[in-house]
Amino acid sequence: MSQPSSLMTEAVAELVAIGAAIAASCEPCFRHHFDSARKLGVSREDMREAVNVALAVKATPHRKVVEAADHCLAEAGPEATGKGRAAACGSGGCC
Repeated sequence: MSQPSSLMTEAVAELVAIGAAIAASCEPCFRHHFDSARKLGVSREDMREAVNVALAVKATPHRKVVEAADHCLAEAGPEATGKGRAAACGSGGCC
């Protein structure tokens, strides 16, 4: 039984890089990988799909943090500062 060949072609690698550039919000990276993919013959439709997948992946953490903010702001009144805020929102902040 033979090993299946790798799906990671240069074109697929460029599509992955396009998605990563979108996720990282790096316009110079996107332009570079767009040009490289175009030179390899990757279709605009495939590049659009890579962008759409990246946007969907990137939207999830954004949506989750907005939900957390809405939750915390709804539960924590103006008096909820410092330790009170942490108790209302769950502790473990970044600052």
